[in-house]
Amino acid sequence: MNARFLFVSASFAFGSILLMATGCKPDPMHGGPGTLTLTAGFQFDGDSVLIGRTALDAKGNHLRLETFSIYLGGIELLNDTGAIRLSDAERWNAGDDNQWSYIVEPGTYDGFRLHLGVPAEFNTDTDPTIWPNSHPLGVTGSAGMFWSWNTGYIFSKFDGKADTTGGDNFTQGFAYHIGGDDQLVEVRYNQPWEVTECSHHDFTLKGELLDFLIHGNDTIDVQVDPITHTGDYPELAVRYVNAQRAAVTLVKE
Repeated sequence: MNARFLFVSASFAFGSILLMATGCKPDPMHGGPGTLTLTAGFQFDGDSVLIGRTALDAKGNHLRLETFSIYLGGIELLNDTGAIRLSDAERWNAGDDNQWSYIVEPGTYDGFRLHLGVPAEFNTDTDPTIWPNSHPLGVTGSAGMFWSWNTGYIFSKFDGKADTTGGDNFTQGFAYHIGGDDQLVEVRYNQPWEVTECSHHDFTLKGELLDFLIHGNDTIDVQVDPITHTGDYPELAVRYVNAQRAAVTLVKE
């Protein structure tokens, strides 16, 4: 099964490159494909997510961002027969290119979805060496985002230093490392939409990083609860994931 997924991913990537290089040329008998571009539009205090950027959180702590990495997995079109997989996983790190483009066949779709994290079929008990080295789930592609072969991938990392007085003496570390199949978050666009020949469609994943620390009346204070690797402080991980789930939306532009 893994070999099949590798073949599909490689073939799809080649098709995407070919389409972008040559442009859309509809087949007179069968029509031509459309394209879909997904953008990771996360922000940090209303600005772009860049290492070293600072912000004041809801508890009055001054935060300096040192790491933000996240997997977007199980990226799928939805129709009346189920789901059409566009990508098994993409990885985004603060400051990297934050857009991915896919070929989509003409038709009417019931929605579009992805997951914050790695789908269960590729997570626990998976060896990263089954993937090409540079694949987001491969050895190089997953560097820093994989615990061990039997515990799986780190779905997201949000690390930094804080000054708990609101100043610029950043001595308090914080690190929220999320993983485990139970912490996989589905994000959906639930409206029907149509792909016509050579049409282009833009979707943006939106989320404010500071809101990953706030869920309703529950606000994570980096001074009190500064760290979780999920397994060591599972309750804190659940609080973080609940906030993340509420903060992230998927919109069609």
